[in-house]
Amino acid sequence: MNQIKTKMKRLGFLFSVMMIMTCIIISCSKKTNNSLPAERKKFAWVAGAKDSTGYGMILYSADSGETWVRQGLGTAALKDIDVNDIWAVDENNVWAVCSANVILKTSDGGQTWTRIRAPVNSTSSLLSAISIVNKSNIWISGSGGTVYNSKDNGTTWKVFDSTWFHKGLMQGIWAITSTKVYVAGGITGNGKTRGFIGFTLDGGVTWDSVFPANDYNRIEWIGVTANGNTIVVYGGKAHYMVSTDGGATWKNDSVPGTGGVIGADINHLIMLSSQKWWGAFDLCEIFLTLNGGSSWSSQPAIQTGEFLVGIDAFNSQLALTVGTLPGWPKKGSIQETSNAGTTWENIHTYHSYLNKVSFIKQ
Repeated sequence: MNQIKTKMKRLGFLFSVMMIMTCIIISCSKKTNNSLPAERKKFAWVAGAKDSTGYGMILYSADSGETWVRQGLGTAALKDIDVNDIWAVDENNVWAVCSANVILKTSDGGQTWTRIRAPVNSTSSLLSAISIVNKSNIWISGSGGTVYNSKDNGTTWKVFDSTWFHKGLMQGIWAITSTKVYVAGGITGNGKTRGFIGFTLDGGVTWDSVFPANDYNRIEWIGVTANGNTIVVYGGKAHYMVSTDGGATWKNDSVPGTGGVIGADINHLIMLSSQKWWGAFDLCEIFLTLNGGSSWSSQPAIQTGEFLVGIDAFNSQLALTVGTLPGWPKKGSIQETSNAGTTWENIHTYHSYLNKVSFIKQ
């Protein structure tokens, strides 16, 4: 009997040890699984002008662009406005800037869109670009020297002196960090429009300008983007400027072989790394560089006659571009590549000018 009891004790002890080890393994497995980052979803949004319905165009895709659903049609927030730029922070929170000084936001993935009160009570400002850093630090630029910033997700706003921006059209803005921000556009004087580049290193407390060599500001700038210490300002006639040291020094350059006599405008440029940039151009052209602009390759976009004005990429293989066909009636299309631009496919056409496209940024 004592031997049986001893055996039972040993079995009980072994069982307890096994249970403890099992719990540890399960606990570690759960902890490991929870620590894995969530896969970024292939959600995308497109911004466009109002169509015959009188409502601004916002399109949503949950499958990287294969199918699209229009959002906000019939919603008062989108009545009588053109949606010019869009920024998807995550799958729920998306911001857009529009004509008539309108700022839009959704917190439910676009099921409902609401207008955020702009810091200036004016309907004359055309808001053209938005950039968001740290999910809640929002920078907006537009016509008349408009530059806004909110550090608290749109609850309060700061308005910067429009005269410092020469009351020009600040078409592009990019927040590299919450304090380092670049603005690019054009200012008009004596019947001519020249480029303008402004920047702040302290969140807008003070501003300074970039004056490129060889009067490169004679070209109007359209946008600005950055990746790490590499900053690119791009614009008309295929011209761009690049800094690889965080803005300390700049190199003037242009993309060779673009269409037209003087070169096609670079309407939108994205950076997948400091070396890989993808650009959407006038005359339905797409160009790619894999070496920071040392050489460029033209990609076979579908020649629809449109100006490609927006591009964004989910990764190095999957990208979308949107465009607008000058003239009347309004027409815009969405093109997609799933093989790094070896081939592009025209996947959808709409009776509206399409302006920008955004995958989830963070």
